[in-house]
Amino acid sequence: MDNRHDHAEQRNPRPESWKVRSPHRIFSKARTAPSPLPIPKPAPWLVLGIVSTVALLLALDRLARSGAVPTGQSDWELLEPFRLLLIGVARAFDRSTELWRRIGILFLFLAAFVAWRNFRREWLAHRPGAVDVRDFENAADANDTGRAAYLKSRFCRQLATTSIYPPYAGPTTLPAQNFLDVLGEEPGTFTNPLAVLPKFMARLWPRTGYMIRATLQERKQEPCYGVSVTVTSFAGATGSATTTEWGMTWEDATCKAAYWTMAKILPVTRLADEAPWRTWRLRDLPTGLFEAYNEAKKRHDERRLDDALWWYREALRLDPFNSDIRMMVASVQEDLGLFLAALDTYHGALCLGELESRYTASLWTRRRDRWRHPFRYPISMLWAIRRRRELIRLRYQYAKTLAYSERTAEDWFAVDAVGERKVLRDQIKDRLIAVFVGRYWPLLSSFRDAADRAEAQQQVKEMLGAPATARVLLNLAALQEFHRLHEDAALAWLVRGTRSEVTRGLLRFARDVWAPLRLARAVHDLAQDQLTVAGVEVGWFAEQKLMAMRNLRRWWPRRLYRRVETMVRSWPVQPESLRDAVIRAQRRHRLGPGRLGYLDYYQAAAAYAYGLYGYLPVPPPSPAAGVAPAPPGELGDDQRQRLLTEYAVIELQSVLASAGSKVAGQVSLQATTQTGVASRLRSWIASSDPDFGRLRGSDDFRFLQLDLDQPMRSVLRRPENVTRIRIAAYVKKLLHDGAALLERNWHQRCEPPWRADVHDLIKWLELDDRTWRLLARMAEDRAWYWLHRAQFCRLVTEAVELVHVADLRFPPPVPVFDELVIEKPDGLESLSRRDQSVEARVAELTRHVDEVVQQVGRVTATLSAATAEVGLATLRRVDAEGERPGVERLRAVCGRRAAHWQRVVDILSDDRLRVEFVDPVNIQLEP
Repeated sequence: MDNRHDHAEQRNPRPESWKVRSPHRIFSKARTAPSPLPIPKPAPWLVLGIVSTVALLLALDRLARSGAVPTGQSDWELLEPFRLLLIGVARAFDRSTELWRRIGILFLFLAAFVAWRNFRREWLAHRPGAVDVRDFENAADANDTGRAAYLKSRFCRQLATTSIYPPYAGPTTLPAQNFLDVLGEEPGTFTNPLAVLPKFMARLWPRTGYMIRATLQERKQEPCYGVSVTVTSFAGATGSATTTEWGMTWEDATCKAAYWTMAKILPVTRLADEAPWRTWRLRDLPTGLFEAYNEAKKRHDERRLDDALWWYREALRLDPFNSDIRMMVASVQEDLGLFLAALDTYHGALCLGELESRYTASLWTRRRDRWRHPFRYPISMLWAIRRRRELIRLRYQYAKTLAYSERTAEDWFAVDAVGERKVLRDQIKDRLIAVFVGRYWPLLSSFRDAADRAEAQQQVKEMLGAPATARVLLNLAALQEFHRLHEDAALAWLVRGTRSEVTRGLLRFARDVWAPLRLARAVHDLAQDQLTVAGVEVGWFAEQKLMAMRNLRRWWPRRLYRRVETMVRSWPVQPESLRDAVIRAQRRHRLGPGRLGYLDYYQAAAAYAYGLYGYLPVPPPSPAAGVAPAPPGELGDDQRQRLLTEYAVIELQSVLASAGSKVAGQVSLQATTQTGVASRLRSWIASSDPDFGRLRGSDDFRFLQLDLDQPMRSVLRRPENVTRIRIAAYVKKLLHDGAALLERNWHQRCEPPWRADVHDLIKWLELDDRTWRLLARMAEDRAWYWLHRAQFCRLVTEAVELVHVADLRFPPPVPVFDELVIEKPDGLESLSRRDQSVEARVAELTRHVDEVVQQVGRVTATLSAATAEVGLATLRRVDAEGERPGVERLRAVCGRRAAHWQRVVDILSDDRLRVEFVDPVNIQLEP
């Protein structure tokens, strides 16, 4: 054997890296490493079990009919097969029956039992079922059995977070799961057949699909704590995988071992058919990718959004072509107010699996073209949906982000970014301009000659140079995206695993009602805005005729185009006509009670609430506008406002009533896996969705909140955009808590007895100086860059012990508006309508936080200069000269650093805007 192996190596001297695919070395198939565990195959055993069971039943029936069948009077003819079956079973145990018949029945019974037993074993490995976690062996200290039991409990709880292990985390054996298990646990003697048979059957019937053994190890090299794990699969030819994970603590090593275990089990189970692991089915899933995604998802659920983005970025580094992870990134970016970055993320996910030219060609096709070229358009789209099951949901999210043109345009034309954030925003804008020019130029083209395309592309670029015209272009693009998506969604029903809550009903409503409403408002705001921004004349819209809207006639059916055009021209929308449009768009679902889902009610409520923008004053569309444009509707028409508000509130009540206790797995909400739909909907309606901006200022909406969301407490009036004040409050609390932890940490270091030397102090000061430099960069941009905030969190966590970090719950979650405590909420608590005072008050508080952060930056520069006298250079020189500084001198350095951080805490301790989280009293936090 060894000689043959040596000869094989001589014939093929190339290294293993030669097998890796590259443009210069193309192979017929991918060299992806398969999963180390065997693949469960329950389907063949299911077929064999059904066949053997049917054969056994037929044999028993034949045996019953072979002799004299006892006759009896029965009014239940349907029970005759069961009577024959019992007779056949009785004759199988009768000694008078021929031996070969009895042996045949026994053989069929054993074949059926073996088939169903193997099916059960394969199904438990495929589902997956319960995992048999054996008691941990403590090789580091055999006498310390309590540590092994404690770490096993943490290991089981970690498995339970991904539904691989049942909701049980005790250190004892697996609990009983069926009747045979319960009987098998009853005490009894081996002389009693009735007691032995259940125990024997319980042992024969599979209970688990995998078995896990672990051993605790310890070494002198850091990280010094390790857990050796072996995963054994009972599917097919039994296989196993083993590794040793090391960590700085026992808990850290146990967590890594649990992640490794789940990363090996998940690709061979049906969980790999769900997002975001579809591309890793039957492949060796990297442990780092699984850990990064789960840590990001956990922080996303806890609203620690900066850390979540950090971990999502690590996951994308290991799996850059994963569209599901990119959609989660865009969801976090929207929560942080990074709407332009979210649009770029959605576009990047769209470009992963399809060429830009092919997507654009499919977007601008007519129905007759699709029938004329079925292989070019419908079948290619069907193949794309089959390859990427998340494509419909991704395109839906992309179209919705385009339709939210107000917040995207505000982020597009913002001028407050500096430094790295400004560079990143400029790069995103350049990329999106190039994409929009190449994709949406048919909106402005009449297709008269070849030169018309270049002219249309130039017009698209000019429209993207002004806020008002950019909003119109984005809404027109969203309208076309929804139109094409509604037709392509019909193909998703032909692909297994693509059915989601993005139904054709939702897409029809978005195309016929919601997107035209947003386009109508953008068009009329453009008509009111007669400014000149960046040298571009925006008065090209005249006499309420949108020339770009006419170009859609070429691509849309005539009847549908007229309906949408009527909706666009009728702004401000009449309540009765809007209600008729809503009913018409949902008429196929209103066939009986209970046919509408909570998202259908939600879309209707969003349409009614958005119609209020035609009757209430709106803020200026651009920073260059001197006064707010006059709303197109009549300000004194309280009847229409009341009707729209009433319709919206009724639909919202239906939303919360129908959402109830549904499992969280939303389309546009990207909700958590730990809370229900209703709680996320309340937060989204109250703070996040821009469609409800005008509705939040009404008394009816406040009464709805008091009744359904926040009883026994007052509700402040919400501004139209609560994102900026939420992030401002979060920035203030993040810096305050981080500085408080560092101040406390330096005080603890200088407390007696002194255990550190000059080398430890140099290491501490290096980390502290990095934190000061980062804080100075954050102050330049007022801490609005998420990456700087995430780096600050990691530096603080590295410097402070995890126990103290967990005690202070650092980093803090991004608060919702209801968790903000405002010292003087002038204009926010008044019962009268004071929309301008609400916006002014929120802007004032946001500017206050910006000034405080900039003051921290100035103090940082001053304190950095003050610490230069006894800093790193001095300590390194003292260490190089061989001197031993006194303990009191080293303590003085620590005390001075603590005083500097206390100065930062004092600056951030004012009560004008703070956060108050509501937590359970008896909750136990652990690192």
